[in-house]
Amino acid sequence: MANSQLVTGQYVTLSQMPGSLADRVLGQLIDNIVLIAYAVVVTMLIMNTQINELGNNAFAAVIIALYLPLLLYHPLMELLHHGQSIGKTVMHTKVVNVDGTSPTLGGYLLRFILFPIDYALGLGLVSIILTQRAQRLGDLAAGTMVVKTKAAYIPLPDYSYTMDGYLPTYSEAAELTLNQAELIHRVLTYNKPDRYQLVDRLALKIQQTLGIVPQSGTQEQFLATMLNDYGYYCSTIEA
Repeated sequence: MANSQLVTGQYVTLSQMPGSLADRVLGQLIDNIVLIAYAVVVTMLIMNTQINELGNNAFAAVIIALYLPLLLYHPLMELLHHGQSIGKTVMHTKVVNVDGTSPTLGGYLLRFILFPIDYALGLGLVSIILTQRAQRLGDLAAGTMVVKTKAAYIPLPDYSYTMDGYLPTYSEAAELTLNQAELIHRVLTYNKPDRYQLVDRLALKIQQTLGIVPQSGTQEQFLATMLNDYGYYCSTIEA
């Protein structure tokens, strides 16, 4: 399954892995179980309380309020929970724009509006299989996709900054932002044929931006050292 390319603020292209068909089917199954459980609880509540003794208008308002979450479950959950429903959280997937940013309310709603067509007619399944980014029709219309959020564990160089007596090599590492450190981490753990080009480009970008003259070693070792130094400075501040 093809990756979706996104360009970071450092002009380094990374990729995000679309959620698999199994991830999406199982995630939807979990969401369906949650919705059915909610519907059963609400129905039992209505049957075992005095709600039905309310006036017509009040009764209708209560029914709408109780059952409306069933209808708006997906857009509300994804909007309030950073692109994840309960099923997506369990399956470690989330909804994002194709450029990696968070969708707008309009994007979530457009996905939601087209969901019945995707689901009832089976067109979403076909679209997920055939499209490069594994997008259903709602995703194609909204410019979104479902991606994996749980990366495989790949150890960083050695976490040297955790050792007693560690002395940082580059004081400029203290100037890195969390997003920049995250970018270094992602490039170091990137596992594609163009990895070494990305490592070189990012290392040169950091060296030029921060005015660093690298010491001996490869560009990859430079990035690893910068990341360790960043971790050292962060741990020192927190301490």
